[in-house]
Amino acid sequence: MLLVIVGYTVWNRIDPVHTCAKCHEIAPSHASWVSSAHAGIQCLECHGTAMSSLKEKSGMVVKHLSGGKHHDEIHLSEKQVLNIADRCIQCHQSEHAGWLASGHAVNYREIFMNPDHNTIEKPYWDCFRCHGMFYDGNIHDLMYLDGNSSDWTIKDKKQELRPAVPCLTCHQIHAENPVSERFVSSVDGVAKNLPRNPRTAFYMRADKMYLRSDMMTPVVMKDGDRQVNRAIDPNTVLCQQCHAPNYVHQAGSEDDKTTVGVHEGIGCTVCHKVHSGNTRESCIQCHSAVSKNCLQDVHKMNTTYLSRNSPNDVHRLTCVSCHEKKF
Repeated sequence: MLLVIVGYTVWNRIDPVHTCAKCHEIAPSHASWVSSAHAGIQCLECHGTAMSSLKEKSGMVVKHLSGGKHHDEIHLSEKQVLNIADRCIQCHQSEHAGWLASGHAVNYREIFMNPDHNTIEKPYWDCFRCHGMFYDGNIHDLMYLDGNSSDWTIKDKKQELRPAVPCLTCHQIHAENPVSERFVSSVDGVAKNLPRNPRTAFYMRADKMYLRSDMMTPVVMKDGDRQVNRAIDPNTVLCQQCHAPNYVHQAGSEDDKTTVGVHEGIGCTVCHKVHSGNTRESCIQCHSAVSKNCLQDVHKMNTTYLSRNSPNDVHRLTCVSCHEKKF
């Protein structure tokens, strides 16, 4: 018994290159983990030990021995994704608090049982592109959709309260990234400073893979017939994958929030805090506490943060919104 306990403890603690990464299916994930910001964190901190998920690990062994899986076919289930997200909180508590305060903390019931939205559009498969990227089934596995919108229900009541946009929606855990710009790695015996990549990536449900946010093609946006000078920083392009315009790319259409007018060209995270989306402190970064034009407190102005029907929509504010137009 002592040998079993010691052996099991050693297995969980030593370099995974001698244990898990011996499997050809796991080796590519280990290789990306080694060059990531999480390289100093042991596998079990995020994935748990063999005993903590014995059924899951046993299934992996069976599939390995049967030759039924290749690395590209290994994907986390939604349950596994949410378990890992729970472990993210242990280190990223402030980010988690921000996420809880944001609209991204929405659950399946709030998305798929929204009566106002359901009267306009019936839930269908592409809803999962942004809401429920890791859901293991299709829309008919999730919901009963017979009859009128008032008759629609989510089949599994446990699914109703699960987060529809968890951490791994925008964050790839094994992404190649050193801890900071000061991180030094020895490659072939030569010390090299490694630049940081964006911390974000978009999980593409259809392909079951991530695309790093700086690898995405910025959307060409228009305001009428005029091409908008839009922000093309990686995080803004990432936001626009879900907060997207209509098929003709008109700024402000559908869920798009591309800025035009006096704020044209400003990226999302200039005003929105990354995890919470809060904008209360953003105006004062560029403006005085009391506006010189309308003498209002910039923290209390009736912007879209307070009302979607605001006459001072910061996404479309122009000079004549505040200044009298003169000819």
